[in-house]
Amino acid sequence: MENQSDKRRFKRSRKEAPRKISVTFQNADGKADACEATLWDFSEGGLGMDSPRAFEAGDILGLDAELYGPAYNMGLVARARVAYCRRLDAKKYRVGVAFLEASYRRIVVED
Repeated sequence: MENQSDKRRFKRSRKEAPRKISVTFQNADGKADACEATLWDFSEGGLGMDSPRAFEAGDILGLDAELYGPAYNMGLVARARVAYCRRLDAKKYRVGVAFLEASYRRIVVED
């Protein structure tokens, strides 16, 4: 049986400390809503995050985050489609998304 990581087109990174992600979406009433999630892993094609709410596969989300690593410091603004959502515990869900559109901005870190 093929596992999910075998299906990935891009290598995922999970080496850095958790980062917060602002997530915007339309709720069941069609109104704009938002929550804050924690980055789990990311790649060129998408990311995994831990969210306080569940999403359905196919939901479209807006994402805004700052990502830091040994070779990069960047801000990310993206539109993404939910690929999967799994309950981790009573208050947290692991959500995987694929980017539909993404833009990056360089963040200058001064010592």
